[in-house]
Amino acid sequence: MVVVGVPLSTMIAVRDRESVDWAGVRWTTLGRIPGTIVGAVVVTLVSVRALGGIVGAAVIVACVVATRANEHQIGRTNSLAAGGASGFMDTVAATGGPPLALLYQHRPAPEVRSTLATSFLVGTAMSLVGLLAGGNVAGWQLLVALALIPFLAIGLALSRPLAHRLAGRSLRTVILYFAAAAGAAALIRALAG
Repeated sequence: MVVVGVPLSTMIAVRDRESVDWAGVRWTTLGRIPGTIVGAVVVTLVSVRALGGIVGAAVIVACVVATRANEHQIGRTNSLAAGGASGFMDTVAATGGPPLALLYQHRPAPEVRSTLATSFLVGTAMSLVGLLAGGNVAGWQLLVALALIPFLAIGLALSRPLAHRLAGRSLRTVILYFAAAAGAAALIRALAG
């Protein structure tokens, strides 16, 4: 999933580049560096199954807390923290999206899409480098990612009309549901594996 994230994020970042919060991308990227390093080390020491379960449970708890949270400042500290959590979670369980999505949940839809895609592009590439350095990426995974690129392009084209319909409160709800679903999927994979 980390390998597939690179072309997906590239496609979305290029499509919505006008709305990127570049300051947010810089701070979340800076936060991702230690998170990715810690994640790459932890993957070599701890079972991926256990990590997936822990990350999944943490995402679900964060989503529940976020439903009660008021609007917050994105700022440097929150961006660094979300970037660190995203780097760690992306590296250990390919679920780096929820911390950033929760950070931007109150922002306008175009800014959310473009900023998250740009952050994911940079961050996922970092996670991939960390996993490659740790010897945790196989050749077959790269081939699967290449095979999925046409389907990513089709999905992106089909998402264009839907993207304009999701804004404001409806986007926040979708963000929370998708983040919780990602957490649940990671938890289920860990329990079933």
